[in-house]
Amino acid sequence: MKTFYVASYGKGDDKGIYIVSFNEETLELKKIQQILTQDFPSYLIAKNKELYVSYKNARSNNEGGGLGSFSIHKNELILNNNYSSSGRSYTHLCISDDNKYIFAANYHVGATAAYKLENYRIDHKIGAVRHTGMGPDLLKRQTAPHVHNVGFTPDRRFLYAVDLGADKIVMYNYKDGVLKENTDYTVNVVPGSGPRHLIFSQDGRYGYLINEIANKIMVFKYNEGRMSLVQAIHCVPRHFKGFNAAAAIHLTKSGEHLLISNRGHNSIALYRVNKENGKISLLYMVHTGKEPRDFNIIDDKYVIVGAQEDNKLQVLTFDEENEKLLMTDSELEIPAPVCVCVEGAVTNR
Repeated sequence: MKTFYVASYGKGDDKGIYIVSFNEETLELKKIQQILTQDFPSYLIAKNKELYVSYKNARSNNEGGGLGSFSIHKNELILNNNYSSSGRSYTHLCISDDNKYIFAANYHVGATAAYKLENYRIDHKIGAVRHTGMGPDLLKRQTAPHVHNVGFTPDRRFLYAVDLGADKIVMYNYKDGVLKENTDYTVNVVPGSGPRHLIFSQDGRYGYLINEIANKIMVFKYNEGRMSLVQAIHCVPRHFKGFNAAAAIHLTKSGEHLLISNRGHNSIALYRVNKENGKISLLYMVHTGKEPRDFNIIDDKYVIVGAQEDNKLQVLTFDEENEKLLMTDSELEIPAPVCVCVEGAVTNR
């Protein structure tokens, strides 16, 4: 039996964090508990029996948004604290290896923020850096900077911030939680790409960037702080003419396969990874419910998909050796799921 956590953008009292159990034998999903939150939880990280939350402000004043911390005790979440960011909404976060700092991506303002952690509680804000720049997107998603994702480079040399609005991967020095951009290493992505999330291979040699606007995955070679593009591959079929916004990206623990989710085409795409050169090749796509904003992989055997617009979780089985990804009939109603968090799953490195 596995337990995982789901962030929900449900309306009114339906929003919050849902604790869900998964039976690997029967594939049954079961709702254990809902933790009602005042704001919308947008992203979750489970680490060392602690759950960290980024919040999107759900209130009409400047008292919402920010970050939260919970302790995981068996199948319960015990609130450590919530820390308001004066109305600022965060879409993503990451935790330093020493558990002393938490960094957050502010999509709406276009900034990267740093906070101090004390005994797993968010203690105080250290500071924030506003990004600059814009892109050519015709749907007005690039009229200003929009930081969507934060993480650490494999060598822990930099904190990176992926900016969808400015088409950049901004590299920060982050000593003692103080952010200072290192412009010599910041990466300018092809204009109009709309970079969303970046992850790295287990050996740290390659980075995989999913681009929401261009609907492409870019593969980079990473070496001593430098990122060099080695491949760009489409996320949706060439014949598909509808609107699509690429969303989540994950590698299996084995590193043999990469999966992404498509909102619009409504699918999970499965790629084989060449671990020698980092390049990927599309195997096929499996259709899902509407708006699969996020998913996660359990033990390289199961994929849990959150279909935001269909208000449900779905279970896919994955035979990695034979490269068989199959949709099952197992579903669970969850209002507007936007993040699926599995402790111990592969996350940004």
